[in-house]
Amino acid sequence: MKHRILLALCLFLTTSISAQEVTLSTNLLDWANLGTANLQAGVSLSRHLSLHAAARYNNWNYGSVEKGNPFQNRARTASLGLRWWPWNVSSSWWFGAKAQLEEYNRGGLFRKMKTEEGVAAGLGVGAGYSWLISDHWNLDLGLGLWAGRARYTLYRCPRCGRILSAEDGRLIRDAWKWFLLPSNDVQVSLTYIF
Repeated sequence: MKHRILLALCLFLTTSISAQEVTLSTNLLDWANLGTANLQAGVSLSRHLSLHAAARYNNWNYGSVEKGNPFQNRARTASLGLRWWPWNVSSSWWFGAKAQLEEYNRGGLFRKMKTEEGVAAGLGVGAGYSWLISDHWNLDLGLGLWAGRARYTLYRCPRCGRILSAEDGRLIRDAWKWFLLPSNDVQVSLTYIF
């Protein structure tokens, strides 16, 4: 019985998605951000609405501990969101909202910059414009904001492991903060439309 339900579900999804527009895109600005690999998949739900799932990954360390200049902008990010297109999906303006979760470790980019490691979760909004380059390729520009809450630890330097102290002498470990940041919706994306 379970196999029949699974088969029926697969057939339903295959026939319903085949009539939909499916897209894959990558944000070129993320690649320029210390080699952050990223991919976003989208599917149109109607003429004006699309569903998008995205992932970003950067696990690279740069510089040298021996020379005293290590730095990183490491992150693992997943998001799920909707975009509303006033004209048609994958053409012209879009407005979106998403939920996002990120595990990160950033620091050492500037000489006095401390290293922050943590997990952030929140909601984001964004807007952009999509230009048709050819039958299957689009160029998307977009801006967005991401707000939420983060649990983090501050370290004195990228590799030393010494946790910073707050003004009252307590260690800044497993602290909580609210944030409002530009999100990874700051983009120049290349999109392939199936």
